[in-house]
Amino acid sequence: MRKLVVVMAAAIALAVGIGTVSAAGGADVHTRTVSFVLSSDRCPNLDPRTTITGTGTEKSISNVRTDQSGVMTIENNTHTHGTATDRDGNTYVFNYSNQFRITNSTADPSTFTGTMNDSFSLAGDAQNLTNGFHAGVTFEFDQSGNIVSASFDQNQAHGDPIDFSTGTAICDPL
Repeated sequence: MRKLVVVMAAAIALAVGIGTVSAAGGADVHTRTVSFVLSSDRCPNLDPRTTITGTGTEKSISNVRTDQSGVMTIENNTHTHGTATDRDGNTYVFNYSNQFRITNSTADPSTFTGTMNDSFSLAGDAQNLTNGFHAGVTFEFDQSGNIVSASFDQNQAHGDPIDFSTGTAICDPL
């Protein structure tokens, strides 16, 4: 989740720095290697004393548009897949997917609201994990594109993806 907020902040900073971004500007595509460590200390859905370390390839596609009235819309689709292992040598595959669409208003250009869908699944030798959510989101940014505040209004959730009051990851390491 923290990485996703960074993606949003980067998109906002880009838009703030450029000024008006039109739909003709096209999508911004980034592919990178990501890694995570997920432990039963944080995620209660894992067997006790379990730590899983994963690495994979993430592809993130963002589109920032500003309409004629000055309303900015940011859309992002991120997908990550890869492999993981635990300390006992068990192997896993994982899949992560996140989509969000947020929009500001001319009355409050620093506040963006919208929806987010997020899911993480892990399947392997010793155990399986699946969690995700659909939520309304609100992000407030300063003039430099830094996040001032973030809130999640849970609509649906399964597993223990995040703490919706703080946005802190529980069983969703990406």
